[in-house]
Amino acid sequence: MKRLALLLAATAIATPSMAADILVPEPPAPAPMAIEPIAQTTTWSGLNLGVQAGVAFGNSDNGANFNTSDPVFGTGVFDDDDNAGFIGGAHIGYDYQFQNNVVLGAVTDFNYIDAETNRSYTTPGGAEFNANSEINYLGTVRARLGYAMDNVLVYGSGGLAYAGVDNNISAPSIAGYDFDSDGDDADIGYSVGAGVDVMATQNLSFGVEYLYTNLGSNEQTVTGTNGAGDTISYTTDSNDEDLDFHTVWAKASYHFN
Repeated sequence: MKRLALLLAATAIATPSMAADILVPEPPAPAPMAIEPIAQTTTWSGLNLGVQAGVAFGNSDNGANFNTSDPVFGTGVFDDDDNAGFIGGAHIGYDYQFQNNVVLGAVTDFNYIDAETNRSYTTPGGAEFNANSEINYLGTVRARLGYAMDNVLVYGSGGLAYAGVDNNISAPSIAGYDFDSDGDDADIGYSVGAGVDVMATQNLSFGVEYLYTNLGSNEQTVTGTNGAGDTISYTTDSNDEDLDFHTVWAKASYHFN
């Protein structure tokens, strides 16, 4: 009996110290979370082709002068009538996206354009002189450099422009005067502008683009003389002898990427 009592007492004394020797391990610290950068989900690299349509409009600059040594006909400036017209066509291009956001590419387009500039001068005696420049088609070959914000691309563009231009000038029949004309058709120049494209699906984008086009010198002269040595002449030009206009159009493109 004494042995049992001593054993129980010893067990009671030893149990707290044994429990103190049992160490409960601390839970491990959570691993640091890596924050991944937001990646581009849209690529602009690859071939693209599409269509565009919009409006072309010019500058009114009183660019035709009427001069004469015959006081009957007076001297003055032509009245300008610059008309806005439709422009539309197709384009093909290639873009390469690098450094994640920079897009470098090239595009060429060809367009039908219905835009013209008309000028007229009426003498005090009622004789009417006319000048007309009509653009039939417009094409460009341009480079473009842009910045991509995922599915939105903002860019600038510039390069060669070429066009078919018909220049027509006329003088009325005036007794005693013989008229000769001389001139050139503007057809080579440049286009510069900017635009924004939005990739609506993996392959289809829509955009808006503005271009300023200058086709160079577009001057024509008509001169008439009579037997007394009097002269009638007029010279047509546009914006300091350059044929220039603005274009705003909407675009749709299919991308092979």
